Amino acid sequence: MKVGVIGAGYWGRKHVDEYTQLGCRVVVSDLRNENLEFCKLNFGAEVVSDYNEILNDNEINFVSICVPNSLHHKIALEAFHKNKNVLLEKPIALNSKDADEIIQVSKEKKLVLLIGHIFRFNQSIKTIKELLKQKQLGKIHTVNFSWTNFEPLFPDRDILFDLGVHPIDILYDIFGGTPSDIFCVGKGFRQKKPEFATINYHIKEPDFKNDIFVNIQLSWLNPIRERKMIIVGSEKTAVVECVMQKIHLINNVSQVQEDVSVLPNNTIRDELQYFTSNTKNESIDDSKPSGDVGKKIVEIIEAAYTSLNDKKISQIT
Repeated sequence: MKVGVIGAGYWGRKHVDEYTQLGCRVVVSDLRNENLEFCKLNFGAEVVSDYNEILNDNEINFVSICVPNSLHHKIALEAFHKNKNVLLEKPIALNSKDADEIIQVSKEKKLVLLIGHIFRFNQSIKTIKELLKQKQLGKIHTVNFSWTNFEPLFPDRDILFDLGVHPIDILYDIFGGTPSDIFCVGKGFRQKKPEFATINYHIKEPDFKNDIFVNIQLSWLNPIRERKMIIVGSEKTAVVECVMQKIHLINNVSQVQEDVSVLPNNTIRDELQYFTSNTKNESIDDSKPSGDVGKKIVEIIEAAYTSLNDKKISQIT
């Protein structure tokens, strides 16, 4: 299979690598010659400087778009108009209006639209969903995320749309439903756009119907890299190392701890394999990140931004 990758930065290179490992013939486009040379030398990819060469290639039916967030809307629409199935890296767009247009065009063209919410393919997330379904933690009270690492300045990016997408999507994947009473505070210490943020809201637990209180901490300033979720139930607490794909349970009363068996997987490879095995938009599994899922996450982030700017609780309408 011949596939295209538009954008060969840090994450785009991972797409090129994994497509190659899957036996695909990969054509890569990027504005930087050093990125193209890297993909050519390390992965044997074909390289072009103009992404329209990928879009105009009739042999290519599947395209990964790994460009800056501000270009997602433009290039995704161009790809659909060239009849390409699209894996669009997160977020789907920077506002729900653009997300709507992307979804509408993909459906009109009957083409696949998959959004790069990579943790939908993560075995630790799948496992914790099953444990919650079995009610092994009891009634869920709170969920806390620590999503931190040190990053350089990003004058064209902000932490909510860049880092916040994953924990918000993990919550939506596990519990579903629309959050309410979103309150967000944040600040850019080295740049104007936020580099640190805390998001609080609550959601309804689908089985017990009780409120679950959520706290998400995001930081590009903290040198301690964490991708951790702590779910506190009435009986047990689960600590999930989301990237390492490890889970351990703590009995709230006895403090006895136990490790949960998780067989880690290559999430990117599984994502790309799933993407290229689909030929119709309607075939996307409900548990996978469709365009509609991508839009819902954008709406939650928009509400968080409204709260951040207005300095008060925001609602999703």
